[in-house]
Amino acid sequence: MRTWRAMLSLMILASVLLLPNWLSLAEAGQKIEATLATVNAAAFLIVRAESLFVQKAREKTNGGVSINVVPGGAMGGMKENFEAIMAGNLEMAQVNNAFLGSLYPGTMLFDLPFVFRDNEHMKHVVRGPIGEQVYGELEKKIGMKILMTGLPDGPRSVWNSRRPVRVPDDLKGMKLRVMEGPVMVDSFRALGAIPTPMAYPEIYMAAKQGVIDGAETPPFGLIDQKAYEVAKYYSLTKHFAMPSGVGVSAKWFNALSPEYKQAILAAADEARAWYDAQFDADNAAALKEAMQRGMVVNEVADIEQFRNAVKPVYDKYAERVGGWKMIQAVLDTK
Repeated sequence: MRTWRAMLSLMILASVLLLPNWLSLAEAGQKIEATLATVNAAAFLIVRAESLFVQKAREKTNGGVSINVVPGGAMGGMKENFEAIMAGNLEMAQVNNAFLGSLYPGTMLFDLPFVFRDNEHMKHVVRGPIGEQVYGELEKKIGMKILMTGLPDGPRSVWNSRRPVRVPDDLKGMKLRVMEGPVMVDSFRALGAIPTPMAYPEIYMAAKQGVIDGAETPPFGLIDQKAYEVAKYYSLTKHFAMPSGVGVSAKWFNALSPEYKQAILAAADEARAWYDAQFDADNAAALKEAMQRGMVVNEVADIEQFRNAVKPVYDKYAERVGGWKMIQAVLDTK
């Protein structure tokens, strides 16, 4: 009996010693260090929001939580960062919903072309019961929690070096970089373009070297991508309005003390509110700067032609995103 008790004591001691460092620190209320990987440059709006989140998390924990933002894709693209979170090698990463579909197909509901009327509609959906359901399932599947949900990353439109896009036929044969998500690829294929998935940091050189004719982005992406140096036209197709956010290791987050969890959630909400307030102004300023740098911007008179062209994409993905009932629920959200 004594031998058994001694062995049990040793096993308990060993398990405590082998706990991850961040877990023992969290329980002791000591300093927690984490890394947030992001693919954009430090001046990009979402990176500025992430930096504000980090600052507020530090303030609300009296320096107890210290998060280091690594910008510019220095830790790889989003897919690599998500894999690192899932493997336990990274705590946080920038998220664009388009990169989540391969991990949990239900998230592709928010990637469908023209599914959102505008950014306010997107925010009501993603920050409401539908978003809670979809991202709750994502967390169960891959162990990544989404904070700062519903950050606008659109509407996204097409820039290219060949011609203005006014009707779907203008996209025919055009090689465009799209995000590495199946809905993006199929949507542009349905529109007649040649979709070319590649990581964000590769866009500029690919366009400069003629590997692609252009890409698609919200207006502030024109400045970050230096599209004005390699292309002339920006056409307001406004085809995607999928959300962004910050992905956090659920295991890391759940091991924090209740006080630290509450502080991080509050910091995320405050940074999101700042982003919302800043978004339209940044987009307008970027569009103005792109035009001053020589880009020609055009509206699209008949967007219904584009909507009709991508209807097969809805048919293909309806079952994967929860059925037409889920799609209709998004469309009906006020």
